[in-house]
Amino acid sequence: MHLVNSEQPGEAMISQIIEIDAPMARHMLENNPNNRPVRQARVQQYYDDMVSGRWLFNGEAIKFGADGELLDGQHRLQAIARTSGQKFPMLVVRGLPRDTQVTMDQGAKRTPADQLTLTGVTGHNTTLIAAALRVYIPWLEGNLFGDYTRNAVSTTRIVEFAQVYPETVALAERFTSVGKRLKCRPAVAVAALVRLTEIDAEAAREFLRLWDSLVGLPAGSPILALRQRLDYTHTHKIRTSDRDQIGLIVAAWNLWRRGKSVSKLQRPKGGYSIANFPEPR
Repeated sequence: MHLVNSEQPGEAMISQIIEIDAPMARHMLENNPNNRPVRQARVQQYYDDMVSGRWLFNGEAIKFGADGELLDGQHRLQAIARTSGQKFPMLVVRGLPRDTQVTMDQGAKRTPADQLTLTGVTGHNTTLIAAALRVYIPWLEGNLFGDYTRNAVSTTRIVEFAQVYPETVALAERFTSVGKRLKCRPAVAVAALVRLTEIDAEAAREFLRLWDSLVGLPAGSPILALRQRLDYTHTHKIRTSDRDQIGLIVAAWNLWRRGKSVSKLQRPKGGYSIANFPEPR
């Protein structure tokens, strides 16, 4: 398709769908001097979707200027460049005026919450549910270490997971209100309550009641120690990673289930690692 460039008469913009593989992507990235810094988390999201078959052609274009400079699409190309033996159809537009780059990526992005609503998976507390799934999925898969970040799970992955496991979404919906009261990041609280409920629903209900109300907790209760630790970090605005918060919640749960007493909850010396991170029992 040839489009008239009204700003520069005599020149044309060319639009076509091209099957792009890794070598072609690397070639396209060679002329990319004036783009924004690469966000590796976004590249990883795209790559994960591509190699797992979740990536869908959606008409978003890879854009080049009249001089061949890449103006938009570097994150998609970076992701394709990591693949091997695969091709991905992409709309490619060439011949754009250089100054059009300032207008690119200006629209409001659809968030995971938007997509959950659009697909009809859930229409309630979608922002918190999507954030909780971003914690729950890597935790369930044992990926809380290494390259884990809060945005490591793509929107496509969240929607796919929610569609396959609607019962998990329904569980998360049950905990959105109370999750905001527990002094840790609400997404972490909701994800943790989902995991604990899947292990033992009755025990998780009682654990949550005590964690939320503190009613009837004796000195030495692991749940009291958890709440005191979370209250302290919240009051003093101490930044705590999702992983540390999960570790403390699970440690309190395991101790409570075994009837153990503690004066306070602490991370292992040197911090959590793959080897010492607690599994909920």
